[in-house]
Amino acid sequence: IVPGIIKTISYSQAYFIYKDQKILTENGKVSALDCITESRKMMDGHKWEYFVLQLSFIGWGILSILSLGIGFLWLKPYVYCTYAAFYNNLTENSHFDESLDDF
Repeated sequence: IVPGIIKTISYSQAYFIYKDQKILTENGKVSALDCITESRKMMDGHKWEYFVLQLSFIGWGILSILSLGIGFLWLKPYVYCTYAAFYNNLTENSHFDESLDDF
């Protein structure tokens, strides 16, 4: 179970990478394997942060269940926006680190 969780976290950014690359490429064709590989590289050293981020929503999920599911109307968009912000943070830091290597 644990290796599966680790791989799931490693591949978690593939969707965001796919959407970014689809916009940036001329013909709009992007290889899924390239997105998965890039996600694995991007999450190297950030898996624990993402895991803790996911754990932080457990309490909100329980409260949403106790409200007979009405809380999910607010929780799901909040969770997805948080994951998108995590991806943006990763991409900004990776571009910043690459630009420092040139000097």
